[in-house]
Amino acid sequence: MNTNLRKIGELLSQCRKSKGLTQEEVGTMIGVRKAMISKVENGLCININTINRFAEALGVEPVVGLKPKKKANKELIDYVMTVIIEFARRHSMTIREASNYIGRFKGFDFLTEFYDVEHTLSFNDCVDDLTVVCQNNGGTLK
Repeated sequence: MNTNLRKIGELLSQCRKSKGLTQEEVGTMIGVRKAMISKVENGLCININTINRFAEALGVEPVVGLKPKKKANKELIDYVMTVIIEFARRHSMTIREASNYIGRFKGFDFLTEFYDVEHTLSFNDCVDDLTVVCQNNGGTLK
C-alpha cells in the first residue's frame, strides 16, 4: 500500500472523528457504505474524486503539496536493516515478519525521524525503543 495514501486516509479519519461523525454517517452523506469509508480511511480505494467527496462531507478543503524527495542515505539504510535483523532475533520472528510488523506499527517512521539520536544508542536500546513505539501504535508481541 502506498504510504502517502495511508496518510491521506488517516487524515480523513482524524477529521471525521474530530467532527464526531461515524463512518456510517459519512458514508450516508456521500452515498457509499460504511465498508467503503473504512477502506478509504485505511488508504485503499482512494482517488481524487473520493477525497473531494469525503472532504466536502466533512466541510474541509483538500490541499495538495509537493516537497522535494529525500535522497537515500546509505548509512540510514544499513542502520535500519541491522535494526530489523536485531528486532527479528529479539522477538523470534523472521526478517520478513519483523519488517512487516515494524512497517505496520510505524516503526520505520520512528527510525527515520529519530535516526540522529537512535543510531548513537546500542542496538539493544534501539530495539527496546522500537518495541515500545510499535506497541504504542497498536502492535502486540508474544
